[in-house]
Amino acid sequence: MPIYEYDCPKCGRFDVIQKMSAAPLETHEACGSKVTKLLSAGSFAFKGSGFYQTDYKAAPSCERASAGSPACATCPSAHG
Repeated sequence: MPIYEYDCPKCGRFDVIQKMSAAPLETHEACGSKVTKLLSAGSFAFKGSGFYQTDYKAAPSCERASAGSPACATCPSAHG
């Protein structure tokens, strides 16, 4: 079930877990004040195999590696 964020003029912001088909809250149970439903951006991160952060990191290039480092020794331009 999704988490919805509401704003109460007395208590501030709070979250409520509701079904998508449920009607929005009209009052805050704690104080009885009228509440406003807020729009917030959802956030998520792709994790695990198959995503850039874990599978396709670039090896250090010769421009960033110091001279004589193992990364520079294996660079194709170093053997030319």
